[in-house]
Amino acid sequence: MNRGQKTMERILPFAAFIPLASFKIWASTPRPAESLLRVACIMAIVCIGIIILAYRLDKPSYFDWAISAYFIAAALLLSLMPQTGRKIFTNYAVTGIYLSLFLASFLPPVMGMEPFTQHFARKTAPPEVWQNPLFIRINTVMTRVWSGIFAACMLLSLYPSVITRALIPLSLIIFLGVPFNMKFPDFYLKKKGLPSQKEMREMFTSDKQKQ
Repeated sequence: MNRGQKTMERILPFAAFIPLASFKIWASTPRPAESLLRVACIMAIVCIGIIILAYRLDKPSYFDWAISAYFIAAALLLSLMPQTGRKIFTNYAVTGIYLSLFLASFLPPVMGMEPFTQHFARKTAPPEVWQNPLFIRINTVMTRVWSGIFAACMLLSLYPSVITRALIPLSLIIFLGVPFNMKFPDFYLKKKGLPSQKEMREMFTSDKQKQ
């Protein structure tokens, strides 16, 4: 695999957030039903394209499916009930986004599937640890934290305010979720008396070079 493919593999899991964020900003002001429908269809097509590309390189993440489902549901609702759909998306487009993210993080473990963070963690973790109970446990905890963050964002977004729909949710994601993702794995490993993630990667790389 060349460097370009590796870069694409790391970027692709986050690609669906681009149309999601764009739609969130664009739908924050009142729009006619026809305009909402047109943009929802475009975003759905973009997300489906991301899923197809993801299958060619690795596999789609839960977020890819959830965000695609969000736009497909939006397009169907706006097609079948234009005025009702317009009212819902004018008032609760952001709530629907956070609901989709919450379901994508909360439901898979409940259904016996792997935590959503494992998909992202495998991009940097060596394959030798993917089935390790500690790796799974770390990702389970991280997924629960993100489920809580998305649930809080969803509830906050029910109140129509820039503070509750944008500032606080983004603050939770940027200043709580992201730092937690960066620090928790090494904290948990240190608590268990094990090497850090970086040290483990260096160890596995060294072992491969010796073979």
